Amino acid sequence: MNDLPNTTITAWLIKEHEQVMREIILPEFKKEYPDIDVLLTTTTWEFLWDKVLRYHKRNQGPDVFQIGNTLNGVLAKMGAIKDITKMVSRIGGLTPFTRAVTHLCVYPGTSIVHSVPWYLDMRILCYRDNILNALSINENELLTISGLVKVCSKVHNFKVNNKEVAAFGVFGQKDAMLLHNLAPWIWDFGGDFLSPDTKEIRFNSARSLQGIKAYFDFINTYCHHETVLQSSAELTENFMIKGSYCFGNFAPTVYNKYLDPASLLRNQLSQYIDIATMPAGPNGRYTFLGGSNLAISSFSQHPDEAWVFIAFLLQQRIQELFCKFTHQPPSLSKCYTPGFLMDKPIGKALRESLHYGRCFPNLANWALIEDVLVETIHEMLAAIKDGSYSEKLLVEKFNAAAAKAGELLKN
Repeated sequence: MNDLPNTTITAWLIKEHEQVMREIILPEFKKEYPDIDVLLTTTTWEFLWDKVLRYHKRNQGPDVFQIGNTLNGVLAKMGAIKDITKMVSRIGGLTPFTRAVTHLCVYPGTSIVHSVPWYLDMRILCYRDNILNALSINENELLTISGLVKVCSKVHNFKVNNKEVAAFGVFGQKDAMLLHNLAPWIWDFGGDFLSPDTKEIRFNSARSLQGIKAYFDFINTYCHHETVLQSSAELTENFMIKGSYCFGNFAPTVYNKYLDPASLLRNQLSQYIDIATMPAGPNGRYTFLGGSNLAISSFSQHPDEAWVFIAFLLQQRIQELFCKFTHQPPSLSKCYTPGFLMDKPIGKALRESLHYGRCFPNLANWALIEDVLVETIHEMLAAIKDGSYSEKLLVEKFNAAAAKAGELLKN
């Protein structure tokens, strides 16, 4: 029991977690805080962003909302989310969380905290081990990009039940995840998006372009061109349900949705799908590391109760309960112990991936630069589909993107 007044708070979260929130997490919260009601609204990432902007213009907003961690800076700059530094200090500051993502909770160049990590996101490699076994290919060959390329040369258009399976599947809609999939290749080849002081664009440097070229050459060679502009949902279904590809990059949630023995979407193909960390490049092994943060609207009428709800979601017991059903990697470092997530095959890949995880820059206008890059990636995939892809085109497009991004950086 608590001494807070009877209060209703509003929370805007992503729709894919609606069931677990309504059926499991919110009832647990109500047991602990019977005097606080949570009015939950769920939507997609795209509509959530539009909704936040629309309500911000009216000086309105929910009490709690979910944000992609790279949006922390721009939302703070807009004045859309509160300074919660003092509130976070009550749970030990940002120390309890996975260190790699905590810088994306503070406003760039300051120590002011505007959001806290809820769960993580990363990229993992999924593959069909029945195809590898049929060709006597050892999974250790997938440890490097060069090894992956060699394997793909063997498995491309391999026939399973008289159906040709492409070596690799990729989606190409204008989604932020396009950049999530490209980023490890840039980092693996020694490139980066910005200079260490974040004052210069670096994604068109020689090393960055080497990684970008390797990525698009790989797609051009080992994807069926007619599929490269499919949506993320189409790619997932075609890989997990229809078995159209041997390899694909996915978020950890595919385990919960398709590979967990208890999943309703598990099928005969699921038993042949395995998971590994992303392969290493000539300059190291990296994978994209991002995630969702929780923030309090600057226009919240109940910021104290909003913090009570956020702090509840960040308890180890609740994080592990939430992640058990969603298979989103938890943000708390102490969750990564033997016995939690480690009893399933994906656990090992998740834990290893954390060691190689790397985040996007902490920049107030990173979202605008990201939009420029997403548009450029989409254009390259469209060129692959229509047959106009070339190294010359790639260099031109990314140099043009760097010029646009450079102007955004100056501003």
